[in-house]
Amino acid sequence: MILKPLSILSLLFVIGVSKTDLNSKPCVADANQAIGIAEKEFIRVYGEQVMKEKPFVATLVKDTVWVVKGTFPKAKPGVVTFGGVARAEINANNCKIIKIIHGK
Repeated sequence: MILKPLSILSLLFVIGVSKTDLNSKPCVADANQAIGIAEKEFIRVYGEQVMKEKPFVATLVKDTVWVVKGTFPKAKPGVVTFGGVARAEINANNCKIIKIIHGK
C-alpha cells in the first residue's frame, strides 16, 4: 500500500526536475547553433543560392531572440549591385522560427 504513494511522489519529482531543466536552458545556446538552424531554413525557403550570403552573423536580442543575417557580397570595382540578404528570427527558448525574410 505504501508503495503507490512513493511511486507517485517519485514520478512528480522527476516531472518537476525535468520541467525545471527545460526552462533553465535555452534551446538555442549560442550563435553557431542559431546560424545552423537559420541556414537550414534559408536553404529550404530560398534554395542553395542563399549560401552565397555567407558568412551569416547571429546576434542575441534581449536574451530571447536570435537574429541571423546574411552578408551582402562585396561588389567588384565599378560594378553596382542590388539586392538584400536573408534574415531569420529564432526563439532562443523553443528553437522555433519567428520570422524569415529576404531583403530586396
